[in-house]
Amino acid sequence: MRIAPVDAATYAEVCGLLARHPHVFDNIALGAMPTAYTGDAVMGGAPLAQVASGLPFGRVMYPHHTTDIAVHRVDDDTLRVWAKYFVIRGDGTAGSGDYQDTVVRTSRGWRIAERSVSRGNRPDNDPDGPSTRTLSAATWIPAEG
Repeated sequence: MRIAPVDAATYAEVCGLLARHPHVFDNIALGAMPTAYTGDAVMGGAPLAQVASGLPFGRVMYPHHTTDIAVHRVDDDTLRVWAKYFVIRGDGTAGSGDYQDTVVRTSRGWRIAERSVSRGNRPDNDPDGPSTRTLSAATWIPAEG
């Protein structure tokens, strides 16, 4: 496995990009999706437009917070990003998980082309139900063949 670093300016741009996702989703600001995603973006294996059509209009989502952002360069126009997220639910409890993104350079800057989401390891009594983390180092940077 080889991690190719990015320069500080690229890292700062990617952090800004990942900061836009919670604002778009938490506020159900679907018109702002082009500020964070490519037009043909995929989330969890489904077209982003399909995912967005299932958002609960008329209510604000739990606040999402993105943290612990790791970035490596695939090539000049493609990055792989692994970040943690946590949410604060209406009852004050928290949940966490991982994002693994393929980020591509566009004429408007870096955008998320593909996002995999994994809820963290959560017990049976978690308010949102149990889950097991499914993302790992192997899904972030596949082994070189």
